[in-house]
Amino acid sequence: MSDTLRVTPRALPHADRPAARGAAGSLGGRLSRQFRETWKQVLGRISFWTVVGLSVCLSTIYYFVFAESLYDSQTILSIQNKSGSSSSMLGGILGSSVGGSQVQQLYDYIISPDMLKLLDKKYQLRKLYSSQQRNPFWRLWWVSSDESFLSFYQNMIDVLPDTTNGLITVDVLDYDSHRAQALATDIMLEAQRFINWQSAVMQAQTMKFAQTELENAVKAVSAAKIPYEREVAELRLSAAQQGLATATGIANQQQVFVIPVSRPTYPTYTTRPQRLLDIAGIALMVAVGYAVMFLMWANARDRR
Repeated sequence: MSDTLRVTPRALPHADRPAARGAAGSLGGRLSRQFRETWKQVLGRISFWTVVGLSVCLSTIYYFVFAESLYDSQTILSIQNKSGSSSSMLGGILGSSVGGSQVQQLYDYIISPDMLKLLDKKYQLRKLYSSQQRNPFWRLWWVSSDESFLSFYQNMIDVLPDTTNGLITVDVLDYDSHRAQALATDIMLEAQRFINWQSAVMQAQTMKFAQTELENAVKAVSAAKIPYEREVAELRLSAAQQGLATATGIANQQQVFVIPVSRPTYPTYTTRPQRLLDIAGIALMVAVGYAVMFLMWANARDRR
């Protein structure tokens, strides 16, 4: 009896463990099957119109409850050079590559941190964009990040360069109509200063070598002691004078400036966002996405 009693307690736990594992496995299996069945029912009830309708409802709530209206002040700038007529653009005077380069450089400057720094100093844009009064879904959250600040600023302006005719169209968005026009005006003025500075640097670099060569030629003529040396020095002086005249002509062609074709407008009503058009666009993208996903799922199901 004592042996039997000693064996029995040892056997009971080993006998219960497989049953416990089986019960746990059975419970996990039931839960897994139930989850799959529930998921199939959910998928079965998510129709095309359900998905599209839900996206339209959510986007409508966003655009009419959270999204803020923005004013748009537009200005059009033309890059021209001194020798061209009022209707001729830089690309037609110096070649398309030069005109395209000037337009691209001005475009890069308008969206650059340098331009943003000037505007932020005057209008406190960092504080404005991060204000708690702004749309929580369209707000500058990382206030201390210069990269995020620059990205937000670039989303508040639309700059469209046209390298074929030297035009740049700038749209400035803001929550206030007066500030939108003021920002666009300052961007126009800073663009003119930038091009004037760049033009002055180009002219100075073009004239520098010719002027240096002329000064050296004059010194050579003064230092000549024999007729042969004087003849060579005078030839060098004549070439330097012709080089200076040529450099002066090139420098005049390099004098580039910005003319406002259309000065910054004063917006009287908001144009951004285009709520109905944006909602329709979202509905269209969701419909196309749903169709693509359905075709991919049907193809995978057929292969299985």
